[in-house]
Amino acid sequence: MLEPIYAENVIGGVVHKKQFQWYVTDRELWYLNYVKFAQGFENEGDLAIDEYIEPEREGIEILSSENAELFLKRIESYKAEVPTLLKLFEDKIERGDEEDALDFSPSFLVNFDQKTFYSMFPEPASFEEYVPSGWKGTYKDFTALIPETEKYWVNKDGESLFEV
Repeated sequence: MLEPIYAENVIGGVVHKKQFQWYVTDRELWYLNYVKFAQGFENEGDLAIDEYIEPEREGIEILSSENAELFLKRIESYKAEVPTLLKLFEDKIERGDEEDALDFSPSFLVNFDQKTFYSMFPEPASFEEYVPSGWKGTYKDFTALIPETEKYWVNKDGESLFEV
């Protein structure tokens, strides 16, 4: 599993076939519609779409419910379990790295079942604008949508580590 790093290696939640899973991946994987994303650059005479595609997204220029299974198989090694994320987060706080707590803020929630994409990505990148047609992309705090059992930032005493 990758270590979360602010605005680089991001934590994304995925709902697929009613199953929830966290992943820690390179942020670039979460531009669901690479075609639309690349067009912004090509209009300025820059590089072609192939320049942006990560190996995990090869042949999946538009990530949607139809090809989610293939993509999720490819990123299986990036799965992150709640106890692991909680321990990493607690260790970081114990080391006095509170300012690095932002490393552990979830960036994305992709619900392939409902065709919704939520972003809380902390830098100006507008991931939510690059969703497949028929999807809803929103920039908002989605933590209330996460099942209680998946809130890795809540310790055994029920306290949010973001508020410690």
